[in-house]
Amino acid sequence: MKRIASLVMVLVLCISMQSAVMASSSNVNIQDIDQILRDSGTPDNVIKGMDEDLKRLIYENSGSSPELKYVEVEKEAPKGIGLFSSGYSIPSSDLKIEVFAFKVGSTQVDIYPTYEWLTPTKPKGKDYFGYSTHSDYSVVPGNRSNGIWSKLNAGDSWQNSGSATYTSSSLTGYEHTGSSLGTPDFPIYIKGSFHFRSDIDTTSPVNKIAISYVHDTSSGGTFGYSIGYGPAYISITPSSSNVGYSSNVYYLNY
Repeated sequence: MKRIASLVMVLVLCISMQSAVMASSSNVNIQDIDQILRDSGTPDNVIKGMDEDLKRLIYENSGSSPELKYVEVEKEAPKGIGLFSSGYSIPSSDLKIEVFAFKVGSTQVDIYPTYEWLTPTKPKGKDYFGYSTHSDYSVVPGNRSNGIWSKLNAGDSWQNSGSATYTSSSLTGYEHTGSSLGTPDFPIYIKGSFHFRSDIDTTSPVNKIAISYVHDTSSGGTFGYSIGYGPAYISITPSSSNVGYSSNVYYLNY
């Protein structure tokens, strides 16, 4: 009986500690996070442009590093980046994709790919989001996280909708496909913020990341999506004019 009581006490203590950590993370003052970002060299205009959910994701995954250093990210001009199938390019006025990055010491980098639908959309559980660094990088196993948020109207507050499922992984990145990217019965606003840490494996790496989003509005059919670096591409089979895509390469400037 004493042993059972001891086990129960340990379990309660563990749950209490976990709850305290979660509360500490969620209740941290946003101004304190802004200061951590500012201390890392993040420009004020970039900090002002980040939403609170992204800031908290950065804090939870990178904020404890005393060596955190902001990395400027630039989108490359399109060079043969596109869709290897019929389809349409999603306008940037409908879908905003951004990348944020931070050096963690001299040999690692935290990368944050994000997307936000600026117009109401209705994923059918078939959308796709993938990101891949160059082969000069390799992901740190287990050091990854993401969040999906949604709201009904533009003026509403964002509501946490859980995390996107990792449906595929490689040495250089991850992919997400299916219901965790959204299955609303009617068009809503949706955004996602993702994080992964990568080792920098060479002294002069190709500091680039490819990101692709696929919005599949077709009523049926079986579609396969993939992303590749250099240049970014999306391969969709079979062809469908109801499949929208956004695919770009971003340069990490350090």
